[in-house]
Amino acid sequence: MLKTLPIKNLDDIERIKQKYREKELYLDLLMFLLVINTGLKMTTFYEMKVSQIKGKKYIPLSKGITFLLSDEMIELVNIVTKEKDPSDYVFTRKNKDKTSRYYYYVNFKEVCAELGIYNYSVDSWRRTFGFHHFQKYHDLFFLQWYFNQNTAELAMDYIDVKEPMSSRFKQGLEL
Repeated sequence: MLKTLPIKNLDDIERIKQKYREKELYLDLLMFLLVINTGLKMTTFYEMKVSQIKGKKYIPLSKGITFLLSDEMIELVNIVTKEKDPSDYVFTRKNKDKTSRYYYYVNFKEVCAELGIYNYSVDSWRRTFGFHHFQKYHDLFFLQWYFNQNTAELAMDYIDVKEPMSSRFKQGLEL
C-alpha cells in the first residue's frame, strides 16, 4: 500500500489549481484551497452556509482560529455562491445535495492523473498544509497539537518530514 504524501512541490499545487479551473470545477478548487491553507478536515466545511463565507474576508474556524481568505478564494466563493441563498450550504451540487468526500476524491484523482502526478489523494491536502507550515515556521509543537498527534515523531511522519529530532538541538542555548 502506498503512503499518502503531502504535495511538497509548489508547482504541482499551481498545476492542480489550473487544471481545476480548466475543468471548471470551482467547488472542488475552493475546497482544495480551504483545506491546504487551513489544514482542517473537509468535513469541517460541509456544514458551512453561504452567509458564513460570502462577502467575508475572514472566516472563523475550529480551535479558535480565524482564517484570512485570499483574493483567489474570495473570487471562488463568489462564483460558487452566485445562485445560492444565504441559508444554503456552500458545498452543494446544483440539485442542492451536499457533496461528499468521495466526490472530491474522484475529481482530484482524475485531475492528478491528467497531470501525470501520483501518490496524492484528498488525504494529501491536510498533510500539504502541515508540510508547508513546518517548512515556513518549523513549529512542530503547533502541528502536533493541530493534528492531534501524541508525539513529535508522529507529526513529522504525518507530514512526511525525515528530520531526526536530535538534529534540531545541536547548538544549545546561549543564555
